This record gives sequence, structure tokens and C-alpha cells, in this order.
Amino acid sequence: MEEPVSINDTCTSCGSKIDSEALICYQCGRPTVPAEEWEGAYEKFRLMVMAFFSINLVVCLLFNFWPPAGETITGLILVDSFLFLCALFFAYLMREQIGPLLKWKKFSWWKLSILIIVAVASAIVVNYGVKWINKSVFDRELFYYASFRHLAYPKLTMFMLIAFIPAFSEELAYRGVIQAGLLKVMHGRQAVVMTALLFAIIHMSLISFFWLLPFALFLGWLRQRGQTLWYGIVVHFFFNATTCFLELHELGLM
Repeated sequence: MEEPVSINDTCTSCGSKIDSEALICYQCGRPTVPAEEWEGAYEKFRLMVMAFFSINLVVCLLFNFWPPAGETITGLILVDSFLFLCALFFAYLMREQIGPLLKWKKFSWWKLSILIIVAVASAIVVNYGVKWINKSVFDRELFYYASFRHLAYPKLTMFMLIAFIPAFSEELAYRGVIQAGLLKVMHGRQAVVMTALLFAIIHMSLISFFWLLPFALFLGWLRQRGQTLWYGIVVHFFFNATTCFLELHELGLM
């Protein structure tokens, strides 16, 4: 292994700024600690990310391909609740890395407003694009509302399970736990790309993959740029909420 770079304001290899607690230079990937400490840290965070994603993958596979788990709203609620609790548990294990991301540093109303507009506009484009593909290629129409219409409060439940809860749980899970773990063992841009790939894969939809990947890349970049999860949570919520609103409007329910 190469000699570690010294801890100071900049990396002695590439000249980039280094956080005092960073295990690697996020620009060139050089370790900043002795080989023994680096290998221990690598193993810890690598195994944590692998364990967390494996749990998510198994649960999502069961939900999508085992009928008793995925045919009812109860199944959806149980799966969402379990994954959220799992994200909270791993976030607690990584609280030193996740804690700072729960602060909204340098909050900006104009930035938030622009991000909301981008989220809504993107959702409109994606929504009509996916519907066109479903009609043109598969000759079918899919509506989320069909799974909720028999409930006492179908619209509220739909917004809660599709927009509100996923915005928190998925951002905490992917831009929080997974991206924070990967940032400890690889280059910053690599961590963003890898997190986005895992996020797109876990949704298990070939059509959705093509818009989920750039969406996840944007969320990962946003998290890196602002060093907070909150901008991503807002974008995620408004994107999903817009999809719900458009569907209800198309069905004449708004």
C-alpha cells in the first residue's frame, strides 16, 4: 500500500482540501491514515453497506415476487415500515457520519424554490414519458390509485405511502447510510454513482431505471454539494407527490 498522505488542510498528492476526519482524499483516493487503520475502516464500512443493501434487496425481492407479501396495502405498509426502521438502525450505527447530514446548513429559500420547480417539472416529463412507453410498447396503463381506492382515505394514504414516507426513508437509506459508507472507502464521485446505481436497481423496474438513475445521480450530487439530506428529501417528496397529483387529475379525482 502507498504511504498515507499527511493530515492537514490539503492533500500532499493532489492538493485538494481534506477534512480532518477523512480516511481518504476524496479527489485522488489516497489514504490519510496508516495501513492498519485504513484496512480496518474499509472493512467496517464496506461490510455495513453490503449488509444494509442486502437486507433491502431481499425484502424488495419478496415484496415484488412473492404474492402474499406484495398483493395488499398491508404488505406495502409492513415493507415500508421495516425498511425505514432498518435505515434508522444503520443510521444510528453510523451516527457520526449521518448526524451532520441531518442539519440544514446554509438554508436558502431561493435554492429550495428552484429545486421544487425542477422536481415538479421533472416529474411531469417522466410521468408522461413513462405513460407513453407503457401505452405504445406494452399497451397498458398503470395507476397507483387502484391499490388505494378501497380504503377509507385513499388519496391521503396514497400520498403518504408514495410521496411522504419514501422521501424520508429512501434519502436516509441511500444518500444517508449507503453514500456515507461508500464515501469512506472510495472517491466521492464514485460513491455518488454507485449509490445511484443501487438506488435504481432496488426499484426493480427496467423502464424506471432509465429515469431513476439520473434522478438518483442528481440527489447524490445535491447531498454532496449541500452536505445535508434535507434538500434531497424535499426534491424527492415533490417529485413523487407531483406524480400522485397528475394521476389523480387524469382520473378526474382532483
